[in-house]
Amino acid sequence: MTTAGTIIEEGEITFSGVANETHNFSSSFTSSPSVKISVSSGGSQEFVVNAVVTAVSSTSFSVTTSSSFFGSVQFRAVGS
Repeated sequence: MTTAGTIIEEGEITFSGVANETHNFSSSFTSSPSVKISVSSGGSQEFVVNAVVTAVSSTSFSVTTSSSFFGSVQFRAVGS
């Protein structure tokens, strides 16, 4: 999605019993975008996992969670 020079990429990263994942952007950012994330636990898991963006470049970003888990992280990257 693009709005007057702004590029927005949204998606979901699936975690399958791991604590680190990397997403490669399909959009072409000219510099590192701002990335916001939100965690969803999978199925019947009843616990809280914290997630942080640990690295961002114009081509990818990495997420690390406080524990290995089965679930997903939704993201929104905004840049130009």
